[in-house]
Amino acid sequence: MTPSPRRDTTSRLPWVDTARGAAIVLVITHHAVLFTTAEGLGHPGWTALNETLRLLRMPLFFFLSGMLAVRAVQRPWADLLRRRVTSDLWVYLLWASAAFAAFTLLPYARDDLPTGVSGWLLDTLLLPGNGAWYLLALALYLVAGRLTRSVPTRVLLPAAAVVAAAFGPGQLVRYSFVWSDVLTLFVFFAAGLRLRDLALGLTDRVPGPFAVATAATATGALALTVTGLGLTQVPGVRLLVGTTAVATGCAVAVRLAPTLGGRALADVGRRTLPVYVTHEIVLAVLVLALAPAAGTALAGPLSLVAPALLVAAALAVCLPLRTPLARVPWLLHAPWAAPRQREVRPTAEPVVQGV
Repeated sequence: MTPSPRRDTTSRLPWVDTARGAAIVLVITHHAVLFTTAEGLGHPGWTALNETLRLLRMPLFFFLSGMLAVRAVQRPWADLLRRRVTSDLWVYLLWASAAFAAFTLLPYARDDLPTGVSGWLLDTLLLPGNGAWYLLALALYLVAGRLTRSVPTRVLLPAAAVVAAAFGPGQLVRYSFVWSDVLTLFVFFAAGLRLRDLALGLTDRVPGPFAVATAATATGALALTVTGLGLTQVPGVRLLVGTTAVATGCAVAVRLAPTLGGRALADVGRRTLPVYVTHEIVLAVLVLALAPAAGTALAGPLSLVAPALLVAAALAVCLPLRTPLARVPWLLHAPWAAPRQREVRPTAEPVVQGV
């Protein structure tokens, strides 16, 4: 069963952009914590927060991506492969290769990287471990969504949930967190595809700010408890927390969208692709400015604010990059795929480009 459009319009939903903006900020925060920790400026509080947010950010990101892919998976195979799947793979390979080259050259403190052609093949395709992996997952999910188009929702979602529960602990795919997450997170993409209209109907009836804030606090407490007690290795726990995060995240975004902060996040959410593909390289450069403080008296105080400083600086650099990157079209889509045009879509499906 596939959802059908409700009516045609060019409207977009601000809360979806707000949610996507929040998700990409959390992705940047994740990498900022990893970078500062590698440079000796890590703080236990940021590490704990990062592990907690790991349970929340990607389920929401992929659920929203599924909502926005409904039209794509209904296209003929040739059109889907040319316009979306191979284009996403092109952008993934391009920017994963750029990151591989940057991390080979930059004096960034991290585990030794594989080198040469074999190292590139390992790091980008066989056992990927780079920050652009979302695009690889999205290409695979689009193919899976098209292949399972005729599978009833009541069959697809439980099957995907079983896979997520089995691979959530990460023990079955030990050598690449990417492949583990690809298997674990498909259920959220599939839920976005199949339950879009239901989700939009529920967001029309989101309760008041106090109730939403209470739900968000409870979700955060659940995620913190799970990570604090080491329960992420229990099959099904990540699925449970992720499902809660999706519901709460959408509700928070609906309430936040009309505010000044919500509009600022929506501005980021409308430009996620250039931010996503560039932010890891930008962070690798920016963290070098903080590295000399490691091991000095400034290290302690700086570790409290370093990730936040990096996130702000990365956004300040990455957001304006959209214009110059768009002038070289093959940097954000494949040469054989025309830039994604604004389509006439249902009110329920806002128009986006890229991630």
